[in-house]
Amino acid sequence: MRYHRIRGQKRRGALVPLAALLMIPVMGMCAFSIDAGYIVLVQTDLQNAADAAALAGAEQLQEQYVQYTLPSLTSGQQQTVLTDTTTNVAPSGTYGTTNYVPGSPMYTAEQYAHYNKAGSVALTVPNSDVTFGFTDQNRNYTSYDGSTFPNTITVVTRRDTTANNPIDLFFGPLYNKSQQSLTATASSTIYSGNVTNLTPISGVDAHILPVALDINIWKNFYTTGLSPDGTKHYSPINGLPEIKVYPNNTNTPGSFSLVDVGPASTKTPTFRSWIDNGETPNDIQYLLDNNLLPVSPVNSQGDPGPKNWPVGPGMTSTLVSDFQSEMGKPNLIPLFIPKDSSPSTYTAAYGTGSNATYNIAGFVSVTLSEASGSGNANMTIAIQPMAIVDPTAVIQSMPVGTQSSWFSSSSTTIPDTTFISAKLTK
Repeated sequence: MRYHRIRGQKRRGALVPLAALLMIPVMGMCAFSIDAGYIVLVQTDLQNAADAAALAGAEQLQEQYVQYTLPSLTSGQQQTVLTDTTTNVAPSGTYGTTNYVPGSPMYTAEQYAHYNKAGSVALTVPNSDVTFGFTDQNRNYTSYDGSTFPNTITVVTRRDTTANNPIDLFFGPLYNKSQQSLTATASSTIYSGNVTNLTPISGVDAHILPVALDINIWKNFYTTGLSPDGTKHYSPINGLPEIKVYPNNTNTPGSFSLVDVGPASTKTPTFRSWIDNGETPNDIQYLLDNNLLPVSPVNSQGDPGPKNWPVGPGMTSTLVSDFQSEMGKPNLIPLFIPKDSSPSTYTAAYGTGSNATYNIAGFVSVTLSEASGSGNANMTIAIQPMAIVDPTAVIQSMPVGTQSSWFSSSSTTIPDTTFISAKLTK
């Protein structure tokens, strides 16, 4: 008798139930990964918006700081600057029909946040999510208490029930979670310091007016609020203190006069170009090649000390229209140490004629607040301190309020007007 082995029959469809069962966690993981990816994307958008808003708001802090530290301000005027700096609500009628402070750090931060989207939603930042504080040189942070000018702004961006609504998840409802709340925070601090040097950058012109100012006039202004004529002057444009620098009653070249900020020249068109267009990388390279940079008030502890820059031609009213074109714009100007500062024998420059030089000790940032008159004798020029961030400037910087200018004295702290770009500090 022959026996035959019966082979096992194939069981068709045995994996289908198993596959169907496994599809549930697989689909769950896919759904989770999609929602998780979306959450990460929106979180990144929120962080980018917070960073941009904090940096933009901090840039506005710089000019507010310069205004706050101007001499001759009353306590009420200083409080107005602080209020405009740290709030976004203007007194009724102050800015016409608006109820916010245009250009304030808070307003600027909120506007820049709104330029950004997170999850396709243009972001709104409530005033309560923009706060201020002070960061010291060791990066220790304290919240703003009204006792000192803040140097740090913090911005929170949201997609939650407070602002802009939580984000909707794609598959979250399957797991009883339809929305997700997200927030991001960024802080930015402003840094100021002394300009010690300039660096040529291809395609970038420096903002340096070809005029030099007696360092003592700058110091005296911050000490007393007085101009060289012994009077307090206020700009007809904004009502803030200004320095009347021309005319002056000193011997030519005087306490405020033209100075070469590149290859030496006696031609007015050269100075007109420097006023209108700034200094080219070649101009800066010339100063470096001829050991006219870097500079400092004293030559000690490795500081380079003052350098002798050639005096330009006499001030001429043909440059008034050029000076007028720079009104309201920030520019660096060199400060010089006079040869003799005694009132009766004042001598600004070293040498005479074509060999005259100014002993340049550093730079400050100003804006022209007045430029008028025809004929040299009738010309009037006034300047005001103004914040500047010049990419060509080399600055020894610290958080604002943690150091004083080189030009400070034992009795007077003179704030810096030169800044680097604000930095994210959180």
